[in-house]
Amino acid sequence: MSDQELDAELRAIAILLGALEPLSDEARLNVVTYVFRRLGIEFAPAAVRQAMHGPPDAGAGERPPFDPEAAGIIDIRSFKEEKQPKTASEMVAVAAYYLAHLAPPDERRDYIVADDIRRYFLQAVFPLPSAPPHMTLVNAKNAGYLDARERGQYRLNPVGYNLITNKLPPAPGRHEKRSPAARKRAGSAKPKSRG
Repeated sequence: MSDQELDAELRAIAILLGALEPLSDEARLNVVTYVFRRLGIEFAPAAVRQAMHGPPDAGAGERPPFDPEAAGIIDIRSFKEEKQPKTASEMVAVAAYYLAHLAPPDERRDYIVADDIRRYFLQAVFPLPSAPPHMTLVNAKNAGYLDARERGQYRLNPVGYNLITNKLPPAPGRHEKRSPAARKRAGSAKPKSRG
């Protein structure tokens, strides 16, 4: 995909998100269903409707909250907002997890490449890293979140998976664990008592 095609795709996504965000869940579903049908794209609105409203026999007062992940619908921007990555390496892990588990089935894969950095950072509205995309992947690997696969491909490893599923976002008031070296430096800054 060329940069022009990618830019056009990203503009279209931004326009769609802007148009759909103010609508109710039901209205969004109606709009998306119509557009998919008009474009001849296969779509299963019944599964989405069931995820939004529960089984057909559920009473009106028993309507569960909409769960896009249960419906198989989640976008990278929503996922980024849920996980709140603070660094480019954390955002790479978020994008790698998204690609492996939450992306639309035709986009889903268990690896991330340099071309994904610009695309998914822009879609997620996360600042683009100053390093080139391939170096951003190397930095995420060096941070311990990815393993190198084939040339230019990286896969989320158990550390990255645990970051996404268990550590992001950090609980309010929770402080990041310091390395032994950082603890030692902090300890050496304390005045020594004379005994």
